[in-house]
Amino acid sequence: MKTRSYLISLFAISIFILDESSFIDIKTSHLYSQQNERPLILQKGDSWLEIKPGQKVYIRSYKKTLFRNRILTDIPQRKIIPSGPKVKPSTFISIDHQQKVLITQNDAIALSDFYSISPVTDGTMALKAAKNGFVGGFFGGFAASFLLLLSDGEVDIANEFLQVILLSSFLGGVTAVTGGIQGLLVGSFFPDITEEFIISPDEWSIIEQ
Repeated sequence: MKTRSYLISLFAISIFILDESSFIDIKTSHLYSQQNERPLILQKGDSWLEIKPGQKVYIRSYKKTLFRNRILTDIPQRKIIPSGPKVKPSTFISIDHQQKVLITQNDAIALSDFYSISPVTDGTMALKAAKNGFVGGFFGGFAASFLLLLSDGEVDIANEFLQVILLSSFLGGVTAVTGGIQGLLVGSFFPDITEEFIISPDEWSIIEQ
């Protein structure tokens, strides 16, 4: 009996430590499987938006890091440099106003951590990702080659500055094409969004029904 009690206590302590350290999230959507499916109703002035159960969406929220800091997630391929961890598209299930959580197929997000929701379309982010890859590739290639040439003691910057700019631009163009093609291929695996609906006092608000 003592051995079993020790094992139960050890298991409970382990679950608590893992949950508090953010290695796993115990409060996932399967704990809310008995909830009735409710739509998410948003309002901004005279405009209304209804997210129905079963609809595919991207949800940006604040996540805790290992150092207990909060960082905002981001939609993949939307920016040249993402501001935070990328989120995957998920299926919206319901909102529980009493527990103050938003329930998706994969997670249960506290409304205090909920930042925005973006319904997905039938298209992909291939063109957006290609543009980001092209722009990022050009500036990355240009800056790297420009700094490399500047650090070369054999280059006379005063007399050869124009040649340095032209060569750096050419190398930046090469990396831009490479980055654009890569972005086009990678972006084809991510669904596009119609609009990002940000939840804040100056943007959209959640309506209880």
